[in-house]
Amino acid sequence: MPPTLSYITATKNKLPYFKQGIERLIAHKKPDEEILVADGASTDGTPEYLAELKAAGKIDWFVSEPDFAESHALNKLFLAARGEVIKIINDDDAYYFPTIEACKKFMLEHPEIDFMGTEGGSFKHETPERQVIRKVAGYEQNFRKWKSDHTPFEFAVLGLMFRRSSLPVLGFWDLSFKNADAEYTFRSTAGPAKLAWCLNPSFVFIRTKEGVTMNNLKRMREEALRLRKFYLGENPPSPLLIAVKRPFRNMREMMSARKSEVLRKAPGSASDTRGESWAELYQEGEQWLIEQNRGKEFEFLS
Repeated sequence: MPPTLSYITATKNKLPYFKQGIERLIAHKKPDEEILVADGASTDGTPEYLAELKAAGKIDWFVSEPDFAESHALNKLFLAARGEVIKIINDDDAYYFPTIEACKKFMLEHPEIDFMGTEGGSFKHETPERQVIRKVAGYEQNFRKWKSDHTPFEFAVLGLMFRRSSLPVLGFWDLSFKNADAEYTFRSTAGPAKLAWCLNPSFVFIRTKEGVTMNNLKRMREEALRLRKFYLGENPPSPLLIAVKRPFRNMREMMSARKSEVLRKAPGSASDTRGESWAELYQEGEQWLIEQNRGKEFEFLS
């Protein structure tokens, strides 16, 4: 029988982070689930590590070859997945698997639902010693508005779960966008696909220097404005307002980057012991997710 759930992960040259997440995923994998990984021809030992995992029967499928960034890798994984539902697991973020399990159960029991989102959290600061987890806000309100008048909205794909048979309706990832989350979720919620929402958080987004977001901030902001104009009819901020705000934003980002670099070079810091320091961040994220879900029933909107 085909698996009920396919976990899919795209990665490239982030082995210290990837190991933290894949080990947790393997530990939580159920017998009726599969794990698939698309690696973009990493040069940091990731292909060899994946081959070891596959040989040991810990993952079910992987490919390591050049790609056109994360969206291309995710499209490959969509095509390779065999599960009734598909769950993206980022290679450098924390997840709460009991929520994912509850979402899987809901999707299997409600075949009319094409895809599902969840609440989550994120680390506000990149500097490890100043990490502050904040709850991602507004998704529930946006879902309720979408349910009422079908207003498209943007949300983090870290909480997404897809029905494999609904991919012809949902579509694949658009490689022309760096802000793939915004493009995919706006497009999906603007179409005929049926969405459900889980009010329990399932993820914590952890910023990394190597991540797509941190390396493409300007382009992602511009794309987000274009998408909001196209789907919501919103006009972008005036050039004058942007010009006034930009120096302050650039200064904050520069100071944060400099402080992070100092910490990485300081004696005893994790310059190339990223896996060790990242393990602590994963633990902080996981603990936050445990506390947010403690004593609460899983609640769904559809």
